[in-house]
Amino acid sequence: MKTSTFKYFGLALMAILMVSFTSCEVEIDSFYDDDNNGVGYYNRSADLCSRTWVSFYRDMDGNYCRQELDFFLDHTGIDRIRVEYPNGVVNHYEYNFRWSWENYAQTSIRMSYGPNDVSYLDDVYIGGNRLSGYLDGRNNFVEFQGKR
Repeated sequence: MKTSTFKYFGLALMAILMVSFTSCEVEIDSFYDDDNNGVGYYNRSADLCSRTWVSFYRDMDGNYCRQELDFFLDHTGIDRIRVEYPNGVVNHYEYNFRWSWENYAQTSIRMSYGPNDVSYLDDVYIGGNRLSGYLDGRNNFVEFQGKR
């Protein structure tokens, strides 16, 4: 009799514990933009925002250009472009944008410069002081070096 009482008491205790452990709620509504999800693979915002990203290139007209991207943890950013023309004239442009991770794996960044002005950086790689990906399409691979 004593054995069956302990047996039923043990089963009841196990059932109570199982119910109490399964009652925890986990919220994953805004996973992409939640930067408080640990130091694992899916928390790349700190790396993205840790430095200014710089790229040098020639535009379609052959002008020498320098582009700097700054991403901030409040999901804002600044895009600075310096264009040197063959006649020696230099123009500076500065654009503000809002950014967010576009997918669960955080390999695509959406940069909104304003209404109807959105750019995407896809296949994002961050590592070795380098940020790279495809900007607005598969035929435009870009690579930025970090400047601290």
